[in-house]
Amino acid sequence: MKILYATGKYSPLQHDDGSGTDYMLYHALLKQGVDLKYVGPFKEDPSGIERAYRKIHRFFSRKRYAKYPMAMLRKGAMALSNAEQEYQPDLIFSKNLAPLVFYKTDRPIIYMLDAAVSAFNRQWPTFSRFENFRMINWEKKVLRKACRVITRSDWTADVLVNEYGYQKENIKIVCNSSSLPDELNPHPLDFGIPDFSSLRLLLVGRVSHLKGIDIGIEIVNLLNRKGIPADLRIVGMEGQDGPYVHFVGSFKKSIKSEMQEYANQYKWPHFLLHPARYDAAPIVTAEAASYGVPTLTNAVGGIATTVKDGVSGIVLPALSPAEDYVKVIENYIKNPGEYQALRNSTRDRYEKELNWEVAGKKIVEIFREVAGDKKKIW
Repeated sequence: MKILYATGKYSPLQHDDGSGTDYMLYHALLKQGVDLKYVGPFKEDPSGIERAYRKIHRFFSRKRYAKYPMAMLRKGAMALSNAEQEYQPDLIFSKNLAPLVFYKTDRPIIYMLDAAVSAFNRQWPTFSRFENFRMINWEKKVLRKACRVITRSDWTADVLVNEYGYQKENIKIVCNSSSLPDELNPHPLDFGIPDFSSLRLLLVGRVSHLKGIDIGIEIVNLLNRKGIPADLRIVGMEGQDGPYVHFVGSFKKSIKSEMQEYANQYKWPHFLLHPARYDAAPIVTAEAASYGVPTLTNAVGGIATTVKDGVSGIVLPALSPAEDYVKVIENYIKNPGEYQALRNSTRDRYEKELNWEVAGKKIVEIFREVAGDKKKIW
């Protein structure tokens, strides 16, 4: 089975590109023994006309123009067509819509996405109304070509069915997985009786308002005001330390020593805080789960699929205030046995659903299903 994998703007050979998902996905597929060739990455190099249009757009709107320039869509489609002729694959796979919008083929296409454009822009308004309309039309074109769609959450699957009219039976859900290499995950883990004399909280994020850094700081301050000693460690950005808050900065996953130091952050906390205002498919929650660290979060975007409520953490209602997180923490302090059980079920879920070995197997099973059905489908 020969797979032609169309990337987006990130290289599958660079662990530091984007969130590292392209790198982990590519290597997970290779480990499954598939014959895989990739095309890309594609540069965001707008034409002169597009650059002029963007200047005009910025003048009339504070929102963003489309995520990809038209030149990238055309170049991606052309590169993919050339690679198809040379490689003669059994199917085309991409986790980026850009190279697929103008691409024409009679081979089956499998499209992978974290979030549908319409739902993303509704929950986290980013693009102007016109640019959002353009991108939704691009996505609809890709969905009409795709015989299977792989997504990360029930939330996105529901949007694809109810708003885009895509067939439910052709949607497969594969949870986002930890970007930590398996050799850095502790084996085995021993979850003894927790010491809550000083509560340790971790928050990992690179965009302050989006990831709810302010909410995390409010949580740790509120705990201390209530007489519960607590510290918050924030990884992924620089900031001003406070009495109970310490900013650690970011790490390069491509540098072995920094990857090790990053992984070590998950050995420290009792809980991962993820009070994000939007997240389609978080990776940090899976990374925490690999260390048996449960996540406290809320039901925005696709988080409620990655974090299973009561199994690998607690999922509060969307945009819950800091006080609600504190109540959850207080309950586990009073019931350490429940916390131990939650740690065990968190690690168990990582082993069964939130690692790239499992994800790679699931995705390759979908490839084989499509390749086997190719004569019937096409």
